[in-house]
Amino acid sequence: MRFILLVLLLFVGQQTSLYSQVVDKKNRFEEFQTSNEHLFQQKDIVHKYAESIGIPIKIELENGRVADLQFFDKSGHPTYYTVFNTGSAITTGTNDLNPGGELGLNLTGKGMTVGVYDQTRPKPDHVEFEDRLTQIDGSTEDISNHATHVTGTILAAGINPGVRGMAYESTGWAFNWDADLSKMNANAYDPISKPNGHLVSNHSYGFVIGWFRNSSGSWVWSGNSSVDPDEDYRFGFYSSKSKGLDDLAFTKPFYTIVWAAGNDRNDTGDGSRNPDGPDDSIGPEGVAKNIITVGAVSGIQNYTGPEDVQISSFSSWGPTDDGRIKPDIVGVGVGVFSSAIADGGASDSYASLNGTSMAAPNITGSLLLLQQLYGERNNGRFMRSSSLKALMVNTSKEAGNHPGPDYIYGWGLLDAKAAAEVILNENGSSDFIREEVLSQGNTFEYEFLSDGVTPIRSTIAWIDPSGNPVGPSLDPTDLMLINDLDMRIIDEEGNTYFPWTLNPENGPSARGMQDKDNFRDNIEQIWVPNPKAQRYRLIVSHKGELAGGEQNFSLVFTAGTIDGAEETLYWIGGAEGSWNDGNNWSLTAQGSPAGKIPSNGTRVVFEGTEGGNTAVNLSASVNAFSVNLFGDQVVTFDLGGNNINVTNGFRVSNQITEIRNGTLTFENELSNSQIIEFGQTAFENVRLNFNTGNWRLIAAEKLGDVRIDEANLEVALESLEVNLLEMVGAGSIDGSFTSITFEEDFIAEPQANIKSDIKVIFTGENGLFNQLASENITELEVQSGELTLLSAGVDKITASNSTVLLDREVLTISELDLGEASTFDLGPSGQLTILDNISVDATSDLGSKIQAGNEGKIIHNVYRKYCFENLSLENVDLEGDAIINLGLDAEITNSEGWIAQNCEDVLFADFSFQYPCAGAAVTFENLSEGAISNYRWDFGGLGESELENPIFVFDSPGSYVVQLTISNSSGDVNYELPIEISSNDLTKPTVVVNGSNLTSQQPGSSYQWYLNGELIPGATNRSLSAESDGSYQVAIFNDICNRVSDPVVISSIPDQEQDLARFGIFVGPIPSEDKVTVYVSNTYRGPLTLSLVDMAGREYRRTEVGKNTDELEIEMNLPGRQGLYLLKINTNNLTLHKKVIKQ
Repeated sequence: MRFILLVLLLFVGQQTSLYSQVVDKKNRFEEFQTSNEHLFQQKDIVHKYAESIGIPIKIELENGRVADLQFFDKSGHPTYYTVFNTGSAITTGTNDLNPGGELGLNLTGKGMTVGVYDQTRPKPDHVEFEDRLTQIDGSTEDISNHATHVTGTILAAGINPGVRGMAYESTGWAFNWDADLSKMNANAYDPISKPNGHLVSNHSYGFVIGWFRNSSGSWVWSGNSSVDPDEDYRFGFYSSKSKGLDDLAFTKPFYTIVWAAGNDRNDTGDGSRNPDGPDDSIGPEGVAKNIITVGAVSGIQNYTGPEDVQISSFSSWGPTDDGRIKPDIVGVGVGVFSSAIADGGASDSYASLNGTSMAAPNITGSLLLLQQLYGERNNGRFMRSSSLKALMVNTSKEAGNHPGPDYIYGWGLLDAKAAAEVILNENGSSDFIREEVLSQGNTFEYEFLSDGVTPIRSTIAWIDPSGNPVGPSLDPTDLMLINDLDMRIIDEEGNTYFPWTLNPENGPSARGMQDKDNFRDNIEQIWVPNPKAQRYRLIVSHKGELAGGEQNFSLVFTAGTIDGAEETLYWIGGAEGSWNDGNNWSLTAQGSPAGKIPSNGTRVVFEGTEGGNTAVNLSASVNAFSVNLFGDQVVTFDLGGNNINVTNGFRVSNQITEIRNGTLTFENELSNSQIIEFGQTAFENVRLNFNTGNWRLIAAEKLGDVRIDEANLEVALESLEVNLLEMVGAGSIDGSFTSITFEEDFIAEPQANIKSDIKVIFTGENGLFNQLASENITELEVQSGELTLLSAGVDKITASNSTVLLDREVLTISELDLGEASTFDLGPSGQLTILDNISVDATSDLGSKIQAGNEGKIIHNVYRKYCFENLSLENVDLEGDAIINLGLDAEITNSEGWIAQNCEDVLFADFSFQYPCAGAAVTFENLSEGAISNYRWDFGGLGESELENPIFVFDSPGSYVVQLTISNSSGDVNYELPIEISSNDLTKPTVVVNGSNLTSQQPGSSYQWYLNGELIPGATNRSLSAESDGSYQVAIFNDICNRVSDPVVISSIPDQEQDLARFGIFVGPIPSEDKVTVYVSNTYRGPLTLSLVDMAGREYRRTEVGKNTDELEIEMNLPGRQGLYLLKINTNNLTLHKKVIKQ
């Protein structure tokens, strides 16, 4: 019987959220697509293949449901999708976010986009959708009642008041479920590539797994009996689809995916095999780590406790095969009344349906509203999907038999109201949402003082890299968690509080424990129900190696803390008023005057609506615990030359804020980082003093004058833009930023600590750079104006359209890069030492210049040839090993050491070498430049060569100086390089000669053959067929060395062979102390090459002459080393050998 995979419609919803992760900068989803092509095949191709092998494209199920063929898995089994069918807003508290709710909010989803992926397509013109629904994929299939119902739960307008959706003014993008991963990837929100994409998406469908009823009501089993004959292994199994969802979530970190858990818990079957469930009954999609998996409960009008939450009869339970907590959350999925169709889609209708398919959109729409609220209070920024998940879990209502999570209800019942209150009450101390990065080997710590009354609840979540699916098997326990983060809370008495953990062996409803680290889940929560009034430390760490070297994580924290804030004052001063007037402040929002102004312990709040613009002025300096601006109003502060002293934080979440004419001072004695979020605030004539404490800047455009004394400033931005920066104390500036742009001065005193791996960019007219901190910054880039250098403190200086003025006698840098219209002025007689590299990128119209007033100097002691154009010199000498040519047309005034020639004419000797081992064929590669006529090598006095790329054998380890001299008619240039010859563990090979066949007697990992001391291209086998006369050698190799054999001479002419012609050849005297005379007497005319090699194959001399007469006499100098040599005499078609002895 052919195994069939089915996919069920779960009526599940999916959501997206914002996530600012420095992603490893591989696209994990693209990698997944490449390795799982079966999931992305076009539908017509899949259908044609199915028809060819007799597999149905559709399967009719009970109650009129249909399963559609989607793909064939890697085992060749067909896979089908189908739907999961079996007062939502009140149960989950979502109605309190809507207009008229308890929170006084006006959240409707307006301006937000949600994705709805479902069976075919919802009815686009249903009256409840008000032209807010678009079928993005262009599907023209039959309209689906299921898809219409799911869509209505999310965004129905409430024309019929009983069906108003969670986000009833949101925009819906509809897709059928075909190729869902590809569509999700193309349409999900991304702040750069898809800023208009759907932030959250809903998926109320999934695989048909285990038992299902067909259209006649009979039970059919869809499992794979070859894996297990009694149970469908896919329950709880982390599959390639699970991995694909996790890769997608990792690649799109701003996108939240909501998926229905499924309705398989009580599928009993016909008795021939085990029934499905109750536990371990969630399919592969719901098993994914980085999504939100939703179970279904009955509706609740008034929650009083966990016993009010009743799981539905059908909702699938966890755990996953590796013991992770699923579902994540539960929502209303029983008797859900929503939009529907009649007459096959011709008419609008309404219906009540059951299923996790109904619960998912309840969650999806609610989470979309939480993102809307967060965006409104955070200058348009959204939460990471991990932050949204952590917020959801941290604030959920308790469900189940015991406190904490279980495998039935997950983390409990969604409480949208409580989640919204965290966003509204976020203050950086007792209630906050933090998005952090944990780097390899580091920890995150937060210290707080509990009030001893309010329970402590802390949740972390992270988008984990996708797991590694195992082969099909029943209940594999292989852990799918990749980056294992750990959270603990430790009180001042040393007591440690651990996160919740579940043991899958104890059953789905067993009590969770808090006695050890959680090593399975990528979400953890610590709950301290009865804290003491003492100090606590929250610590986030990790085990093992972090994939990618770091892991972004989100932290949601709620507790009662003593942070120094004694009261909150709200601005009620209207369109214009004085901060110093107590009648402009109230103890409640829009309340009556408090008759007092903020002080050190006051949390200051400005909150207004669009059009309610406010101008605030100061007549004297003031204090505040924190300053918070929310809403859509424009707020302008005129400080009047005064100071606002802030001890906790400064948060600007409205659209436009202006601060001018004064000082903001930040100082405290706390160990925790206080949050500064300036958003789009514009500063004019404002100094920001960071005197003491720890501060974290998470949002800002251009700041004013920034002065850091003893404070530590973490900049969690890509770049920091300031008017000027002064670091005058032992404070620090660090963080994720990679550049600082300034317009006036950049000053860092010696005791300051500044992030070194950054680029500092000057964009002003006149500025000063004085960087005295102990560590150099990476690069100073001068883009305009004139910048005066008072100090070093930088590795690289880049200049274009600007002047760099050296106001010190000596400066040392690593690199200098001069662009168009740039001038480097050394002052009267400055000296610039460049350690590594110089580059010039200028044009004839916009040239570069290095100048000095009297006598400047450039020192570049790197042996390298440069050829620059459009660089002029005035009163600047060049010293060092560098060869710098400026071209024939260069303007060189009163400057020495520079060359003005054609670049190709400048001789520059250089070489590299390989295999510096004793007894090895050390290979020398000529890297010289210029019009070279001759090469002369000296190998530490042991031998010489005139080849361009010689090979030499050093007999013993040691230090040797190798010299290369190149020459032409204009002169010669030499280059010396000390090389260290190491010992050699390889055995010296022996060449076995069998006629013309040569073989290395010793084996090696690789081989190379040489003829007359020169490498034979392509001769890399153990054996070689000698095709010409000469001296042959073989080298064997390992990773770092080779070892070369003694030469063997292959010749058809013996030594003392017959003369070339009747007159003969004479070489003598033999032996000789210094030179020999070669006398050739014959009738041969043409080229003649004489080469002298030793018995190791090293060539020492090569002479090429033309023989135009009968007699030719040539003198050849012998090498310094005594021994036996071979003189080879080559004509066009003949090679002769003569033995020569040096004594």
